[in-house]
Amino acid sequence: MNSMTGYGMASITFDNLSIEIEVTSVNKRHLETIVSAPKEWQRFEYDANKQIKSFFQRGRIRAAINLSKCADEEVQGLFEESIIEKDLEYLEGFLRQKKQDFKITPEILLKLAELRKNQSKFPPLDKVYKDLEKALTDACKSMGKMREIEGTAIKHDLTERINRVTDFICEMEAQSQGMEQEHKDKLMERLRKSNLSIEQDDDRILKEVTLYAEKSDTSEEITRLKSHLSQMLVTFEANGSIGRKIEFILQEISRELNTFCSKSTRTQCTNIALNARTEVEKMREQSLNIE
Repeated sequence: MNSMTGYGMASITFDNLSIEIEVTSVNKRHLETIVSAPKEWQRFEYDANKQIKSFFQRGRIRAAINLSKCADEEVQGLFEESIIEKDLEYLEGFLRQKKQDFKITPEILLKLAELRKNQSKFPPLDKVYKDLEKALTDACKSMGKMREIEGTAIKHDLTERINRVTDFICEMEAQSQGMEQEHKDKLMERLRKSNLSIEQDDDRILKEVTLYAEKSDTSEEITRLKSHLSQMLVTFEANGSIGRKIEFILQEISRELNTFCSKSTRTQCTNIALNARTEVEKMREQSLNIE
């Protein structure tokens, strides 16, 4: 069982650049992937989306590619002298060809430094593609591990709640014994106390009373509740995406508990079922975070 919440990060170094890929995920009913890459590498986004989808099946997943200079690159100052000197040589040669005077000024130096600074820091995508692909794989695996750890914690919590609900259902079964006959006796007692001119031993009346009393029989609901809880435990051990199946089973459990409450003629039984329903609602909240 995996959670849909997680975080993963991987980094690579290319020349004097540090490239980080961060992957995050949150709850979502289906799978949605969003990749944010620099405009120079936008062609990578399409393949990255496919790559992420090979790891996960549910959740809103965002991948961001961040670029920064390595530490030794950041201390170089305003500009690199060797590069600026080449730019100045080129500029001087160009102006001499045009028979123009050339004089180095602070304004020219600052302008050249600004132009160099605004140039793209990103190497060609083809040169870093395989490195980016590997880094994204590492980030996805890291996030997958985190989702697995959180999923294990959710599984533990749900298992404990299932055990509590199972205890409630056993109590409901024990406390509802004889409820159908009790309901039938009450109906017959009302008929005896009524002033209706009918024969209370009439087979047709007895049949109708029996049919009506059977509506308070909760044995089917108890059986289905036990079955649903068993299915939950089996589903916990299944591979792949199980979140939506768990949500469906919990919905069915909640429906059976509601039916039980509507049939119950004993306050004690109804209260037990309401306590069970409270646990189921907490389980449904948890299930929204299961992949």
